Amino acid sequence: MSPKERLMEDHTVNLNGVDLHYRTIGNGPALFLVSPGWGVTSGYLQRAFSSLARHFKLVFIDSRGSGLSGRPADATHMGSIDMADDLEALREHLDLSQISILGHSNSGAIALSYATRYPDRVNKLVLCDSQVLGLSAAADTQRILQDRSTDPRFEEATKVVSAFFTGQINPASSDESLESFIAQVLPLYLYSPEKSLSLARKHLSGPISSYAFTSQFAADRAVPTDQTKSLDAIKAKTLILVGRHDFICPVALSERLHEGIPESSLVIFEKSGHFPWLEETPAFFAELERFLLS
Repeated sequence: MSPKERLMEDHTVNLNGVDLHYRTIGNGPALFLVSPGWGVTSGYLQRAFSSLARHFKLVFIDSRGSGLSGRPADATHMGSIDMADDLEALREHLDLSQISILGHSNSGAIALSYATRYPDRVNKLVLCDSQVLGLSAAADTQRILQDRSTDPRFEEATKVVSAFFTGQINPASSDESLESFIAQVLPLYLYSPEKSLSLARKHLSGPISSYAFTSQFAADRAVPTDQTKSLDAIKAKTLILVGRHDFICPVALSERLHEGIPESSLVIFEKSGHFPWLEETPAFFAELERFLLS
């Protein structure tokens, strides 16, 4: 790759009434990587996946309300489906006939919405530790939290998450309080925080929007969606990746995706939590690149 191809380029375009910010790097087929809609920027995806620019034009997108992207005039338009429609508007803006998409966590739900709403526009779909709107694995989450509640590595984080789940704390009263909350609970997102916590903190460093955190959850609650009902509409070849020990998007969600998406494969990383590319790096990228380059 030439030096020019290795440079990140920043862009902002007004789409669907919102200034959408995105960064590009590399040449080749387009691979969209959109940030989750709850307030974190696409920076952690840039830190994780920029090596794929050897093969693709990577398009890292700050979802509406997060990072350098603007907010809609009406916060009811902060839902995951609105964010999926932003991807379609950006595809049209870039004059691309098809795109591939990588979604992680809530951005997996955004990618799912896109792939079901615009099935002919998706070449390949990667869902990593994906949320599935309308599908709960709360029992698995509670089991994992219970198992970890007496483990010194997770004990304090478990208390904080439990207080959030029971409504005892509001982590999104400000950007600063949300950033502090994420830092406190981050060990739970890992299988081996003693090995990977420092790296996870570096990857997730940067501003987090409490506005997006509050607004997206509210918008998605106001218009309930059951994504399991439309999985068979997905035409793209799909790779589903998940860490065995993911407490927030447990394996059961990915198994249901694999069951419902026609051309899908499922890979479970046995020594990972929510970020398998950090905890089982060589194996993760071997699976990812094998799929994307096939």
